[in-house]
Amino acid sequence: MTAYVIEQKDQLGSVKMMGDLTAVLVPELQAALKDLLSKGARELEFDLASTAMLDSSGMGLLIAAANSLSRSGGKLQSMRLTTRLNVSGPVE
Repeated sequence: MTAYVIEQKDQLGSVKMMGDLTAVLVPELQAALKDLLSKGARELEFDLASTAMLDSSGMGLLIAAANSLSRSGGKLQSMRLTTRLNVSGPVE
């Protein structure tokens, strides 16, 4: 079973995760994202609704994708990770 589905419509690429985004999957997904960008995608959208585990390698992939897109004038669309993670303000 494939762990993700990638689609592209014009300059918008979408990645629907079908499971966890961890170090095991990152190299394969990274190559697929590079291919997507080489085909003209300038915006990426990740659907993490079915993702229960996101490790540091997965976070690194998301950050690297955002950096690559910003260098070419594109962007990573908001994933609203703060609604899925326990994020708080500064500690006083």
